[in-house]
Amino acid sequence: MKVHLKYMGRKNVDYKKLGNSDLMVAPIGLGCNRHLEEGDAVALASIQKALDLGINHFDSADMYGFGAGEIFLGKALKGRRDEAVIASKFGFVRGDDGKMHFVGTPDYVREACDASLARLGLDHIDLYYQHRIDPDLPIEETWGAMVELVTAGKVGALAISNATAEQIRRAHSVYPLAAVQMEYSLIERGQETEILPTCKELGITFVAYGPLSFSLLGGEVTDIEQLPGDDYYRRGMPRFQNEHIAANLARVETVKAIAAEAGATAGQIALAWTMCGAHDVIPIPGSRQSHHLEDNARAIEIGLNADQMQRLNEAF
Repeated sequence: MKVHLKYMGRKNVDYKKLGNSDLMVAPIGLGCNRHLEEGDAVALASIQKALDLGINHFDSADMYGFGAGEIFLGKALKGRRDEAVIASKFGFVRGDDGKMHFVGTPDYVREACDASLARLGLDHIDLYYQHRIDPDLPIEETWGAMVELVTAGKVGALAISNATAEQIRRAHSVYPLAAVQMEYSLIERGQETEILPTCKELGITFVAYGPLSFSLLGGEVTDIEQLPGDDYYRRGMPRFQNEHIAANLARVETVKAIAAEAGATAGQIALAWTMCGAHDVIPIPGSRQSHHLEDNARAIEIGLNADQMQRLNEAF
């Protein structure tokens, strides 16, 4: 089932059903893990641009800025809430030792949801994820509490992030999943072995974070020293280390070649690849810049042919 977005202005983009839910979302969403500061006019403009383009799926979490991300998103969408599908997550707790722990107790599930609703300024979250799995608790206990949130009207649909195929099946047996979210891109292909087939079997939409491999697939980063000095997350990734980045950039040449054929950018081709495969995948690239967001949205219009898909798959 598809219906046309009513917010696209000059373009027509089709909504698609999000897994086992009634939510309808654009084929590409917006990862909001860098939308944190209330006074950030650039990030605010990107949220408004997304809505203007018809991109209605906004992905946040309570750990993004330790609550700041949800506060930002709630205020950014004020007055346009009915145009948005808002996703948030729970599961990370910073302990007294300063380390992050994964918590999924029923009491914490209820507490985390109420806290997220307060920060977002809402009475309802459209899509609620278990962000990480509590290793000390059967997943069924966590999901029993999550179902209570649905029954109470605080949450619309349920999802899970960074789970194994077995955990996905166990959660799905408690309540049908709308989405599974994990990293997925031309460079990160590990989900193709078990996770994507499991999602396809169970009718779950796969939401791909890092679909541009954190800028590597766009060709903008050619050396680790181009990353900000305080960007410890990306600097710690093996893909950006000197012994790996050269090999990855050599593969990106195939992306650039296909981009030239299609009259597109390398980033648009990388995003189109996630949407043109055999699985139901929605990429959620993160962007604070409106022009980057607009470029990403154009990937919806790109249909890669079988030869191009094969070349990309073989290159990576």
